[in-house]
Amino acid sequence: MVDQIRYLLSDLRRRHCASFKELFFIIFDQAVWVTVLYRISRALYLVNIPIIKSFLRLIGFFLFKFSETCLGASIPSSVNIGPGLYVENTGIIYISFKVIAGKNLSIDTGVILGSIGFGNNEVPILGDNIYIGVGAKVLGKIKIGNNVKINANAVVINDIPDNVTVAGLPAKIIEKDSWVQE
Repeated sequence: MVDQIRYLLSDLRRRHCASFKELFFIIFDQAVWVTVLYRISRALYLVNIPIIKSFLRLIGFFLFKFSETCLGASIPSSVNIGPGLYVENTGIIYISFKVIAGKNLSIDTGVILGSIGFGNNEVPILGDNIYIGVGAKVLGKIKIGNNVKINANAVVINDIPDNVTVAGLPAKIIEKDSWVQE
């Protein structure tokens, strides 16, 4: 639970607030709300005290449902995302309940991380320093390496190595050693 608070602070540091005006916009940014709600629900999900565990998970579930319904971002508390989560914009973001992601995950509108369907519940595992562009889909039991940029509208259905940029349907490597996380 304490880790989630540290992770949230790391998430918020990626917003680069340099003035009071920027702070004002950050406070009212729905993408920030999504991140905060995810971290709180994740912290409640991780509490393992038998008597209050169910009650806290219920509160976390309602926070998740609010984020999903009102903000358009479905990130369940069972998803394991490392520090430095950056949601660029809200709206139709879906992350399946078993996804694991490393630090500095950056996602944009229309991103889907999940299974390929047809009763198959296997989901991707993402490394550190991943950027996923608008409308991109990462599907199935695949591994995405570290320092990977997935361009807009790409559909990733195969493993991706470290330090590459991918694009297309299905996604293919278009550049190597091209992207360095800030």
